[in-house]
Amino acid sequence: MATNTFGRRGTVAPAPRASFQAAAAPAAIEKPSSSEEALFADNKLLADIPFLTIGLIFGLLLIFVLQRSLAIDIARDGDIDVRSLIAQGASGYDLVVGRGEWWRIGLAPLLHGSGWHLVSNCVALFIVGVRLESLIGRGWFALIFVAGALAGEAGSLLGNGPGTVGVGASGAITALIAALFVASFDPEADADQTISRLKTSLFFGVPALLPMAFGASGNVNYYAHAGGAVAGAALAVTPWLAFWSYDSLPRSASMTLLAGSIGSLICAGFAAAHYSAYMADAAHYIRASEVPVKADEMVSRSLDLVTRYPKDARAHVYRAVFFLEQADINAAEREARTAMSLAASDVAGGPVRSGAQGLMAVLLWVQGRTSEAKAMAAEPCRAKMPEVRRILQKSKLCG
Repeated sequence: MATNTFGRRGTVAPAPRASFQAAAAPAAIEKPSSSEEALFADNKLLADIPFLTIGLIFGLLLIFVLQRSLAIDIARDGDIDVRSLIAQGASGYDLVVGRGEWWRIGLAPLLHGSGWHLVSNCVALFIVGVRLESLIGRGWFALIFVAGALAGEAGSLLGNGPGTVGVGASGAITALIAALFVASFDPEADADQTISRLKTSLFFGVPALLPMAFGASGNVNYYAHAGGAVAGAALAVTPWLAFWSYDSLPRSASMTLLAGSIGSLICAGFAAAHYSAYMADAAHYIRASEVPVKADEMVSRSLDLVTRYPKDARAHVYRAVFFLEQADINAAEREARTAMSLAASDVAGGPVRSGAQGLMAVLLWVQGRTSEAKAMAAEPCRAKMPEVRRILQKSKLCG
């Protein structure tokens, strides 16, 4: 994908004011720096084809194919095993800050957890890229993508709690969505263009950001979305403030993209050096395809799973549920506390820890230890786990 210029046009004189529509220079003074640049400058059809967007999509597809080939296991729903994602470069507070593995910041935005995760991101990237890339130029587009990926990682690390692991290009894509929203207000665009850009940016931007206002839960990394959106909007408004002229943007942005690519390759080298150790550790945890789906399966298989995977907190949670159903409260409490301890030291144990604490709160409540139960329930009540919260609210343990 090497190219001499990422801009839409050849070298032109900057417009009298900053704008997302560069002013057309007279043909007599336009001097493309290369035959390739001249080709894009003289052929509007080629200039409007989102080559960079298409290239990014193919790159993400190839990386995902490699991910699947290196994964230790694939879940029944097609998700890549979380231990494989950690070995491949997924990020999280415990991994990046706790263990000092900062190289994950350069890899996590290029990874995806499932085929559906990848497809949904690529669809958004393509639709937004078709409208934005030709509007602001390939160089500016690349710069926003790279900056959005890094800002998304920063938002994820700041917003998500310990024990949470994340991957995905959504931070970078949300940056492009925010940039398209800002670009929609270009006064040189006609009404139809403005409406089309606004509709596209709002169609993807609202569901990417609005749930944060309502305490969003689930597996979507809204903090990465927020970080990317802030970076994209800030960069998109920069030309309006005349900090840079259009004739300097392609070169500076292409250097940023090159630096980002080199940085990711260096990060991949660190990942390769740690890969075997993380994959060896993955053998101590229940594989994705073995995780029970239904409650009765969790109970019936609990002894087998806790015997084969004593280091996995989930196995002890299943065993605690088994003992609870057998009315053996002491054994259930013992297993729940073991699960809490194991999850606390696990870089991917955040959700399991909240579940174990919720179960422990219920066990204390059953024994009439109401004050202890409410104290134990405080953290899982704040956690973004609807099922755990619903059980605790039913027992009136969430205030």
